[in-house]
Amino acid sequence: MPIKPKPFTLQCEDCNWKKTIAPRSDALMPGEWLVVCPRCGSTDLKMRVAGWLEAAVAEVLARRGR
Repeated sequence: MPIKPKPFTLQCEDCNWKKTIAPRSDALMPGEWLVVCPRCGSTDLKMRVAGWLEAAVAEVLARRGR
């Protein structure tokens, strides 16, 4: 049975850019996973569980299709 992942945040260790993602299903869509920082081009991205506020904002934006 598919399980929807919890919202997570990707953060660049070099420039502190971050993006919180709230997947709609267990299959990630294009743009929901990054391996290179879009700001500085670093591959040193760290994944962590999103905080409650980050998760709430990401959920709202995901529902709106952004």
